[in-house]
Parts: sequence; C-alpha cells; structure tokens
Amino acid sequence: MTEEPTFSSSDLAYLSAEYRTLEQLCASRDETPGHVRKLIAAGRLPQATYVLPDGVELYPPDYFALVDDAGGVDGLFDHFRSRYAAASRDLPDDANETWEGYLSGQFGICLWSLTPEAMAEKTRLMNAIEALIATPQEPSEIWRAALREKVERLDALERPFTDYDRQRWGDTSRDRCILRVRQRFPAVFDAPAMA
Repeated sequence: MTEEPTFSSSDLAYLSAEYRTLEQLCASRDETPGHVRKLIAAGRLPQATYVLPDGVELYPPDYFALVDDAGGVDGLFDHFRSRYAAASRDLPDDANETWEGYLSGQFGICLWSLTPEAMAEKTRLMNAIEALIATPQEPSEIWRAALREKVERLDALERPFTDYDRQRWGDTSRDRCILRVRQRFPAVFDAPAMA
C-alpha cells in the first residue's frame, strides 16, 4: 500500500509565500469567499490548487486575472476558449481537456501565469523538447541551441513543484523536460566562457 503524500517543511514555506487563501484573494474584491466556493462547486471557477491537511485551500495569486479579463464569470468559458484557440493554432485541439485542467486547479501547480497562452506554450515547449531529445544531435550547434532555448523558456514558465507533487505523481513536467534533460545533456547547458 502506498503512503499518503505529505507536505514537507520546504513545501509549506513555498506554499505560504507563493499562494493565497480565498479570504486573502477576495479581501479587495466584491466577491465573497462563500460566493466563489459556490461558483467552484458549480464548475464555473477553478478549484483550489492545494488543500493543506488542516483543510486550508490555496490558490495562485493571479486566480482572478482571467476572470477579470473576461469581464466576469459569465464570459469566462468563451474568453478562455477564444484565447486558447488563438494561442494553440499549431497544437492538436485539446481545448476541452485544457479547460478541464484549468478548472481542476492543476495549472496553478505548474505555471507562474494562469493564462491560456501559458498553457499552450507549456504544451508546445514540452512537445519540442521531447522531439529534440528523441533524436539527439549533440555535435550540432543548431540542435544544442534549440534544446537550450526551449528548456530555458519552459524553466521560466514553470513553477518548481513541491515534494508533495512528486510523491503523488512520481514525476513532473519539470523533472522530465527540464531537470533530467539538463542532467542528460550537461554540455548543452554549460555557461559559455566569458571572453
């Protein structure tokens, strides 16, 4: 039987610094935490990104940014779909899956910015990195530069994840497409010598 995932002390420090409760998020808004929880329960707003053992729900600081851009909850779905469609024209049509991922709160785990554009860019960069490492061409400076650029862009886009995340999933996109890629191809990521 697998052990229940637990939050490490470093997880709790990170979560305290980087996430907010609904009470904190709603402090300067018209919405009340109770009203927002009803909208979450109805599948109209994203769920909490993390729930601590004492039941405290945590959300990304930009939780309401997309709602505000949409002019409110009523326009959120269409606004999300429109922005995601524009940002993901070169990707397979996964708008419904991405919307469900957004509502689940899980994009708040991996992305610094909770936008459809960041969601599409994450998919695009992961696909590009996986394609590059599937056929490595280390002698090629073009290949090395492409891999370095994609990994660095994904690194800037993604949050660090927590020990808790790694316990429950065993692996994260950061582990697969950033950390292990850097370990596998260290020469690609060595800082160039300063002249």
